[in-house]
Parts: sequence; structure tokens; C-alpha cells
Amino acid sequence: MDITILLTYGFLLVSVISIWFRYKLFNKIPLWLFFIILSFICALSFERASVVSLVYTTTLGFATYYYYQKRSILLFFLVLLLAIPLMLHIEILGFDNYKYVDAIVLSPSSSSYSLYFNLDKTAIGIFIVAFSYKALKVNTLFILKQIGISLAIMALLFFVLATVLGYSKFEPKLPYFTPIWILVNLFFTCLAEEAIFRRFIQQRIYDALPSKYALTVSLLVASLAFGLAHYNGGILYIILASIAGVFYGYIYHKTKRIESSMLLHMLFNLTHLLLFTYPSLV
Repeated sequence: MDITILLTYGFLLVSVISIWFRYKLFNKIPLWLFFIILSFICALSFERASVVSLVYTTTLGFATYYYYQKRSILLFFLVLLLAIPLMLHIEILGFDNYKYVDAIVLSPSSSSYSLYFNLDKTAIGIFIVAFSYKALKVNTLFILKQIGISLAIMALLFFVLATVLGYSKFEPKLPYFTPIWILVNLFFTCLAEEAIFRRFIQQRIYDALPSKYALTVSLLVASLAFGLAHYNGGILYIILASIAGVFYGYIYHKTKRIESSMLLHMLFNLTHLLLFTYPSLV
């Protein structure tokens, strides 16, 4: 991995982590903003992004900021519409995301797998989490207990469903890139997906509905949207992802913290990687 990649995505990683540190440079500039700017400067310099990428992502940033200031339904849909092309890595936006692992086969019966460092998708998560951040008291033991219970249920359910549906099977392994995978999955992938589907979509629906229906409807809509976002994996993947989304959404609601759903999401993905056919059977 050369210095251009280390600088671009290293600054991006620090930007994500800095969201939880409220220190500001010169009492004005949040640390996360400073580091994502550095990441984009590197991306532009090393041709990992274009001027179109910068303008488009900046527009999303401003739209997200004003949404959390005004909570307008029009701004909600504007942020959603701007986020979708970044989530889908639309080429016209000019991002050239780094491919760390290129089409490798992790076990004899698995389909090929590639691992990308996604600047475009991660930016969505940074903006949503940073602009909606609220300092809350952390009950660490409660959160870890909820994550542990949810993960155990999900692993068992996934093993049964994936085996019955022919999507995956028990195939333990330890890929050489696992440490990098954990960092990228937690701070890039899970940050972005939990931000858009839980903190943004689920929370908005929950806040807009009467309490009697809020949790059920918000969970179902956000989970189905999460499943549909994984359409590239086929109908079985959409079904499994939607079910997983219910667990992520519930723990987000239960703990009131995006960190909980991010951690559960990563740990479940890690369980899939280490113990089952990954990403799926051929």
C-alpha cells in the first residue's frame, strides 16, 4: 500500500474517529471536518477524486447540515437523493475508490470477493453522524450485553437460513487481510450504512409517527431499504440483509446510540467472514 493511499484513507479514518472528539481547531473547525478536507485534498492530488466529486460531496455536506438545523422534510429527501449516487458509487461523480483486495476466492465453494476503500460512501456517514451528534451517557455493560445477545441470535439465525436457502455454509477461515477488513468495515462501511439507514431514515420515520406505530414502521421501512441497497447480491442477499437490518435497527433504538448498531453490524459481518462462506456460495 503506497503513501498516496495511506494519506488519503488515513485522513479519512482519522476524520471518522474524530467525530467523537468535540475539540475544534481555533475554536471553530471541528476535527472531523479538518481531516475529511485533508482526505479530499489528497484524493484530488492523487486522482482518487475529481472536482465534480468535491463539489457534489460538499453539496451533500451543506444539505445534511441544514437538515439537522431545520428538520425540513424537503431537506430530508434532498439529502437522501444526494446520498444514493454516492452509496451506489456512480462513476460520473469521479471517485476512483482504492481496491485493496481484487476478486479473490476465500474458500473452495465461495464466489469471488473484492475489498474497496470507499471515500464517497464514507463521506455520507461522516456528515450524518457528525451533524446529528449528541453527547449521551454511555452504559457500556448494557450496550455490550445487548450486542452479545443480538449477535448470538443473528449468527444462529443466519446459519439456519443461509444453509436452508443455499446462500452460505459453515466454512471457517482466517483471511490474511482480516485486521484491515475490520477497520474498513467498521469505520467506512458500517458507519455509512448505519448512518443512512438507522440514524437518518429510521430516526426520521420514528420521530414523525405516533408512538404506537413508530418503532414497527420505522424498523420495517429502514430494514427493507437496507436490504434493497444490497440488490447486487441477489434476492437471497436482500432477504438476509433485511432481516439483519431489523436487528441493527432494534439495537439502535434500544441503546439510542449509532455506535451500538455499527459495532453489531461489523461483528456480524466478521462472523460471516470468519465462519461462513464469504461472500456467498458460487
